[in-house]
Amino acid sequence: MIEKDSGFPYYLQIYQKLREKILTKGYLPGQPIPSENELVKEFGVTRATVRNAVKKLQSEGLIATEKGKGSYVNQPKIEQSLFKFYSFGRDHGELNKNSVLLGIQVGEDVEAQNALSLSDDQLIKHITRIRMLDGVPAIIENSYLPSDLVPNIESYDMEQLSIYDLLENTYGCQILRAKEFLDTCVTDYDSSKLLEVSEGTPVFLVKRITYDQKDRPIEFRVSIIRSDKFTFSVELQLR
Repeated sequence: MIEKDSGFPYYLQIYQKLREKILTKGYLPGQPIPSENELVKEFGVTRATVRNAVKKLQSEGLIATEKGKGSYVNQPKIEQSLFKFYSFGRDHGELNKNSVLLGIQVGEDVEAQNALSLSDDQLIKHITRIRMLDGVPAIIENSYLPSDLVPNIESYDMEQLSIYDLLENTYGCQILRAKEFLDTCVTDYDSSKLLEVSEGTPVFLVKRITYDQKDRPIEFRVSIIRSDKFTFSVELQLR
């Protein structure tokens, strides 16, 4: 119940009680929280107070609200270390097993050719995949590779296989290192449709250049990542 003499705002008390129940699995991911009417009755407060508490939970990404359906608990975000190379692949098997191949194209792309140190007349293979998480599109992944490095890559099942495993086990490339750039952007019409979010939704934009044992750039990857599904972390040590 609400402590009416505490001096602590009512909506924050409700927020804290609901938040604690979510974090302690009192409400499970995908499960609805009590309706607005139920919360008004339970805590003896106004609708405006309940709405403020719910909005604060929404702002922290703990719940989502759909018109006509109420509010439900979000799935916890996947934590991804910025200093870990095989992000979104070997770390998260559910992503590897649930990819949708949109296409493999052969052609030119100025940004990719520059990243891969290719000349204007050297072709690239562009592989576009949607990485699914619990049946929901989570990442648009664009991989660009030198065409002559990966002959017949289109004959492999790119919805199931890891590009890095193919590079190492099929094409004889030993992956040495990668340089990664983390940025943010908002979805345009096309990316919002693919990720099933509203146009203009904030997302992560991650660009990566992967190098082989000869320190040659062998892959340029551009990933658009839903910010409601992933969070990035950095572990810092003083010494």
